[in-house]
This record gives sequence, structure tokens and C-alpha cells, in this order.
Amino acid sequence: MKKIAALGLLALVFSCQNVEVKKEITTDTNPESGMWRATITLNDSTLLPFNFELQKKDSSYSLIIHNAEERITVNEIEDLGDSLRVQMPVFVNYLVLQKGAKTMNGWYINPDGENYKLPFKASYGNEDRFEGSAKNCCDIAEKWAVKFRPGAENEKMAIAYFKQQNQQVTGTFVTETGDYRYLQGNLFGNHLQLSSFDGTHLYYFTAQVNNGQITDGLHYSGRGGLRSWLAYRDDDFELRNADSLTFLKEGYDTFDFSFNDVEGNLVSLSDDRFKDKALIVQIMGSWCPNCMDETRYLKDVYAEYQNQGLEVVGLNFERGRDVESARKRTHKMINDLEIPYPILLAGITRDDKAAELLPMLNHVMSYPTSIYLNRDKSIRKIHTGFAGPGTPLFDTFVRENEATIQEMLQN
Repeated sequence: MKKIAALGLLALVFSCQNVEVKKEITTDTNPESGMWRATITLNDSTLLPFNFELQKKDSSYSLIIHNAEERITVNEIEDLGDSLRVQMPVFVNYLVLQKGAKTMNGWYINPDGENYKLPFKASYGNEDRFEGSAKNCCDIAEKWAVKFRPGAENEKMAIAYFKQQNQQVTGTFVTETGDYRYLQGNLFGNHLQLSSFDGTHLYYFTAQVNNGQITDGLHYSGRGGLRSWLAYRDDDFELRNADSLTFLKEGYDTFDFSFNDVEGNLVSLSDDRFKDKALIVQIMGSWCPNCMDETRYLKDVYAEYQNQGLEVVGLNFERGRDVESARKRTHKMINDLEIPYPILLAGITRDDKAAELLPMLNHVMSYPTSIYLNRDKSIRKIHTGFAGPGTPLFDTFVRENEATIQEMLQN
């Protein structure tokens, strides 16, 4: 256990699972409402910056995290007198912050990692994500072909899409398994910096831009992730079709499932609920931001097409330690996202592999993966990954997918 004193008035006792707060005296150092700049320390030399807006109404707080166009509203904030416990929506990760009018210190805590506690600092009134003043060297807007771990055996291709306004840069990376969602940063001189904090993923990218190339790139992820990257202009480069990567193995002619829901009821593809219905089966996890983007999209799809004969079901693969913790996490996801369709507990821990529990598939290379079934339960398509609203690909996907759903309903 480690004690942290707030002006000698507060002791916080942390473990990798929970935080016990011992409150002695309440102070008047309530944090100011408005914009704050925060950093989470990823390692001895790397700080991940992001911005949030803190609002106080009566005796309650809310916090809005800013990542480019994205706004993440956090309402589950417990005022503990000298500190705040900020529970992220959907995810189990949380912040514990010592209260101060202009500054706050504390921890970012991930219960899934052993002693996963990263130092957090925030200052009021600073809207700059990154500090610097040098005029940008060039325009990096639009499309780039990207190599992660270039030259290595596990080299991975991606596409970067950037927007730029003077020194401000936003954008994302798209891979065959999904996207890095909303990144925000700056290009000061030829030094590119981008970051994102969505409650569970901590991403920080840095690189140099020279002569139309992006070089010396580093991608920091969480407390230990680090890989190199580079990018070059190639308007013709494309990733493989997301509908071609996952398919039925030889010897199987249909998809099937049978798992319990969060109440313990067995739900199977053969149930009357799905008879003569078109169906989208979503392989997902509550820890997966791309899954959350897809879930928000599928909620709209379900609302529009359920009365025409479409059903949706989620097969949730959790990272809990036991059935009860997995059930709690699934309940939180359902409630926070207001999911109207059934979510089944397909896997409980990290050891429960989707490919093993769904043996008819050649693999499950990405969360999410979604199987689209016609009314007769023949497979219309299997879509690997999800390029969400933080990418320029999303609108095209929505338009094309709507046509696919309409064809499924007519079958």
C-alpha cells in the first residue's frame, strides 16, 4: 500500500484492484470549473497530455474529455472530500485525484493490470495540449501509408488520415483490425506530436516530418507499449477488404452460438427470437473502444430495422477474473451505452479465446468482428474490425452497410 497526503489532511490507500479512501478533514480547495490540461506519466521520460472540461453543479461534478472532435462525458464522479474518484464510462479504469483549485494530482488506475497506477497531474486554465511555438514546416493533411515496426518480422501496415490547421493537427490511424480513434496534437517546426485518452487507451505519437516523409516515429501505448513507425505519401495504397479476412473454415457451412446472458439464461441461434430474422452477431469486449463505436452504430441500425425483421446480439468476451466480475463489467457496458439488444457472456477472462469458442471461424483477428446472417441464417458477410466515426471511412461504410442490411431483410 502507498499513502498519499493532501496537505497532510488525506490518506489514500491503493491496491491494484481498488482504492480505499480514509477521509480525515474536508478542505475548501474545490477545483475550478472550466478547461484543464492533464498529463498521465507513461514512463520516466514520457507524459501523455490531454484536455478536459470540469463542471460543478451544486455538489456534483462532471468531466468532459476532449480528443479532437470527440467529447467523452464522465458523470460518475464521487466527491470524497479532499479527493475525487472519477469512474470512466463503460470501462473499469478510473482516476483518483487530490482536489485543488488550480492544480490536481493523483493516479490513473487500470484494475486489469498488476499494480497499474500511473501518475496524473492537471492544471487549470491551460487549453494547449502540447507546448511550443515554432511555425509548422509543411502541410501533412490527407492520406499517408504507414508502417508500424518497419523492417521487423511483425511489421504492420496502416493508413494515416490527418487534418491540419496551422500548427494544429488531428486525425487517426486505420489498420485492418480497427482505428486509433480521435488523435489530437500539433506540428511545431517538423516535430509531430499526437495524443488521445479515451478512458482506457493511452496513446502518444511523436515523429519528424522531412522532405515529404514522416520518420523517426514512436508510438507509446499505456505504461509499457512502444513501437516505431514511419509514413510516406501513397494515395493508391489500400488495406485488405475487411469483409475478406474472416470466414468459415472448411467443413463448416453455417455459423452458430449458444451462451448465457447476464441473467444466466441460455441464448442460442436456434431460439424463436431469431427464427426467420436477419441477424448481426457482434463479437466484442467491454474493454474495446472500437467495439463501443460499433455498438453505438448498431444501436441506430437496430432502432431503424428491428420492426422490419432485424435482430442484433453481442457475444461479449470479458477480461474479468471470474464470472461475477465479468457480469458486473457487462452490466456496466449495457447500462452506460444503453444497449437495447441482448449481450451474452461468451468469455469470462483473457484466457477465453473467441476462436476456440467459435470453432467454425478461421480466426478472430479483431475485436470487434461482426457476422451478418440472412433470414435463413446463411452468411451474408463477416466484417473484421471497425473503422469508426473518427475516420473518413465511416460514412462510406454506413452507406454500403445499409444496402447490405436491406438485402438481408429481403432474403
